[in-house]
Amino acid sequence: MTPSNSYSAENSACTKVEDNFDFDNNTLDKCVLWVKARGFEKICLQFPDTCLPYSANIAMKFNEHLENKVFILGDTTCGSCCVDEIAANHINADAIIHFGHACLNPTARLPVFHVLPKKQFNIENFVSQFKSFFHNVYEKIILFYDVSHAHVIEKIWKLLAPEYKELVMSKLNSKSNVEFVDTQNEDGKNILICGRTWTLDNGGKLDDYQAVYIGENDKTLVTLTMSIPTKSWHYIFNNAMEYFEVMDNPWLKKRRYLVEKLKDARTVGIVVATLGIKDYLEALSTIKSILKKKNKKSYIFSIGKPNPTKLANFSEIDVFVVIACPENEIFDSRDYFKPILTPFEVELAFNNSRTFSTNYCLDFRQILPSGTVAVGKAGANYLLERSWQGLKQCLGESEIKHAEKGRCGLPINYDSEPLSNSS
Repeated sequence: MTPSNSYSAENSACTKVEDNFDFDNNTLDKCVLWVKARGFEKICLQFPDTCLPYSANIAMKFNEHLENKVFILGDTTCGSCCVDEIAANHINADAIIHFGHACLNPTARLPVFHVLPKKQFNIENFVSQFKSFFHNVYEKIILFYDVSHAHVIEKIWKLLAPEYKELVMSKLNSKSNVEFVDTQNEDGKNILICGRTWTLDNGGKLDDYQAVYIGENDKTLVTLTMSIPTKSWHYIFNNAMEYFEVMDNPWLKKRRYLVEKLKDARTVGIVVATLGIKDYLEALSTIKSILKKKNKKSYIFSIGKPNPTKLANFSEIDVFVVIACPENEIFDSRDYFKPILTPFEVELAFNNSRTFSTNYCLDFRQILPSGTVAVGKAGANYLLERSWQGLKQCLGESEIKHAEKGRCGLPINYDSEPLSNSS
């Protein structure tokens, strides 16, 4: 974490770092206005690790407009998409300006301003594809979008909303350089899952709606589809509307096995891979309480960014439960020598009110008593497609009979068997 030098930067109109973000004079003005309006004195700038070489130039632009120096956060504590409150607290920062892709999870302490990425997007083609796919203008649809397409969502909304009467637009849980999607769920009334919030009119239910994701088939899409239980999901790929089947995700197919491993485990390691997402301590307390009731030994680890090498130092641990951002890549890794599970899977294993059937969630805030109740349709749906489903009870369908005398003898040779009769 390095304070930037206070001298003039070159007068370039825009700093474009690949597809991570566009930092022009308009964005700079919005950031400065946000800082001055709230009287912040110490400001930290957080960049994706790959964009740190460009950070000094942007920091110097801030110094031209702010009296106090700004600080650049170096190697992030838990992940580039998460706001690094821990590093910012080292200098008692008042706020953070976050650049690049963001998971948009609510922070625990510091206010945050997001400078969102901006990818090119063909609005006309999307609207055309949307209208050709959804012929019924009264179809219930929710629009979700990647943060890199937030800058075009206002135009898309204005083109579709007048025609589609039941269209709902989700919003990003952030204060950002894109005004149309700015919102903060401060009162906690709206549903907030994976950094998205929305409002359904007339007491509507999510499973009555189809979801359209404006973005590619990526980690964000998978996280949303598993956590938000809409009727179906579609996304845009190669300028065409594609259907997304969450059950085809290979990640799901091993979760039931890992839940059983957790049930058999004697010692559980709880890895806290976030110290900035709101309510992470409540999630930690919930997990500890569940494990204690089941007589499982648990140990808490706070090791920054988890990796196989770090966790391999604790060979005594049977399984690890990771409290992390929903978009954390740790849950996809096969390199760890012990199973890696989510907080929701702890409840699947030990909470009788949770069933491994059609519900799933990756946002750990969904399992909290005061959190939202909506969870995604995933889990073991793929098991329901098996040819053998198990024994059916068929209650009320079987004829009632009196008890009858069963077979006698040893299992190796019952009295009613021919061999026994012949003797």
